[in-house]
Amino acid sequence: MNNKPTQPGPDPIELGGVIDRVNQLGGASETFFRRLYRGLTRKNYEKRTIEEQNRLFSRALERREEEVQRLNAVLSTLDQGVIMQDEEGRLVIMNESARVMLGGVKSFWDSDLGALFERYRHTSTLTTEITPLSDPQRVTVNGRIVAAQLAAVADERGNRLGTLIVVRDVTNDALTDRLREKFITAISHELRTPMAIIKGVSEVILEQGESGKPNKRLLETLSRNVDVLDRMIVELLDISELDASNFAVRADSLDLEPLLDAVVKGMEPEIVRAGLSVCARVDEDVLKIRGDEQRLRWALGHLLQNSLYYTQEGGKVYLMAMRAEDTVTIQVVDEGVGISQKDMPHIFERFYRGEARAANGRLMDPRGLGQGLFIAQKVIEAHGGYITAQSEPGEGSLFTVVLPAS
Repeated sequence: MNNKPTQPGPDPIELGGVIDRVNQLGGASETFFRRLYRGLTRKNYEKRTIEEQNRLFSRALERREEEVQRLNAVLSTLDQGVIMQDEEGRLVIMNESARVMLGGVKSFWDSDLGALFERYRHTSTLTTEITPLSDPQRVTVNGRIVAAQLAAVADERGNRLGTLIVVRDVTNDALTDRLREKFITAISHELRTPMAIIKGVSEVILEQGESGKPNKRLLETLSRNVDVLDRMIVELLDISELDASNFAVRADSLDLEPLLDAVVKGMEPEIVRAGLSVCARVDEDVLKIRGDEQRLRWALGHLLQNSLYYTQEGGKVYLMAMRAEDTVTIQVVDEGVGISQKDMPHIFERFYRGEARAANGRLMDPRGLGQGLFIAQKVIEAHGGYITAQSEPGEGSLFTVVLPAS
């Protein structure tokens, strides 16, 4: 018989309390892990959202960069310069034509174009996406004359995005306009003097009547001024021929000695009238070049005529030709009044007339349009050669023509 005392069983109330606490712990753990899971899920979602946004933003940047590159490629093909400024005043676009034309960003801001940008920068009344701000204007930038057109650029709601300027190089147009004005002034001035003399002399001769003995001095004056008018007409024809789009030179084989002789003989009346002596000399028995005889006589004639104009009575003029390897050199040397340092850089410019003075200070002013040396240079260059000049006041002048030898 087992007489051990019986162990008491677990207290139901205490056991129920333990189970309740276990259940509470389980519920709390479940809530914690559920919240943790939801937090991790939300963070993963936010991370994926941020990554997606970054991807979309990067793609948008790539598309924008591609559009900018396409725009720059299109702008680079334009002859006109295109410049865009944003609302903060920064340059956001300047195509290659604009950079070449203006000399870069710094030159732009230092020029009148930069001032134009500032002048219209705050214009806010815009009616279209591109609104012109001013009439086309001509400004000087980087040694060029450009036509500039400004316009404000806006979005579809009319909010201004910046300022656009389109520039075009009109330097040649402006120079042509100036030359035209200068030519009209020159020809008007040059024609007035001989025409007035011819009119005056003609009136005197008419007053003498048919029975009057012809006055030799008046007739010589009349003839001399008719020659002046004739020379101006020839120069005008020279200009029109040189400006013609079909101006070209032949490439015939030419003997230089008879060419120089023909130039001198063609000027004999003027040489005699000026009281000068002209000598032509060729170093070799046969010295040949390839070229256009008529054009070269034209060019060399202008060089000789220039020496006749500025050499005083009793002086000498020399035409010399010599060979140097694969070129032929022709020199026109005179004992004239020379060319000043002020005039020297401009003597080959069209219609330029210097201020040559004789030893006694008298201004030498031969009638003409002042474009003989310009024509000579253009003809020589058309033959693949070049022309230079050396001179000192009072010591004569040396003009050197270099042409390819035949």
